Amino acid sequence: MNGTHADSLIEGYLARLRAAAADLPSSARDELIEDMRAHIAEARAREPQETDATILNILDRLGEPDAVVAEARRRPDAFEPPPPGVRPGPYVPGLLEIGALVLLLVMWPVGVILLWISPAWKVRDKLIGTLLPPGGYPALFIVGLLAATTTSRTIGGPTCTSSSAASGDTIIQNVCTSPTSPGGLDVIGNVVWVILVIVLWLLPLITVGYLAIRLRWGRPAQVAVA
Repeated sequence: MNGTHADSLIEGYLARLRAAAADLPSSARDELIEDMRAHIAEARAREPQETDATILNILDRLGEPDAVVAEARRRPDAFEPPPPGVRPGPYVPGLLEIGALVLLLVMWPVGVILLWISPAWKVRDKLIGTLLPPGGYPALFIVGLLAATTTSRTIGGPTCTSSSAASGDTIIQNVCTSPTSPGGLDVIGNVVWVILVIVLWLLPLITVGYLAIRLRWGRPAQVAVA
């Protein structure tokens, strides 16, 4: 007996398979259907004589559609629907990411919020953008202002003293001495301090440049914090 119902049997099986894989992404579902269709075609080509019975045997060897989909999910390359918080397909950065980079410099709290909302960066990149340095330029400006104020109070000008005789009459007045010249260690300390200040003021720009480079143009989106 010839396989007069072969095509109908195969299409019916594939329809059941498509229904079982309805929750998969459309691209993954279509790929699974095409793979099974190719397996069926190879098995049909190996049969010396095609009958409805041989088609049923081929389909039986493939397994029930529900079992086939469950097995596909257990494979390392299984097609799972995207987890919550991840947008399907490649994510193209836009105004959200530009705003995060700019505001990290001038309005740090808002920039950090936008940074964590965006799915364009990995968690590691978001931590770097948050912690290096915390507060951005506003915080550095405040810290620098406080440091300058403290330094101006501790560094004085010439020290002036007056001497008096035992009778109380002033003999020498306004004897002023200038601070001693800084030694070698003081010079090294000042140089280190200047370098540290320069690095601190460049760090926000370096961090923003790093985040700009790390933008994942056209790549799968990362988990975003709602």
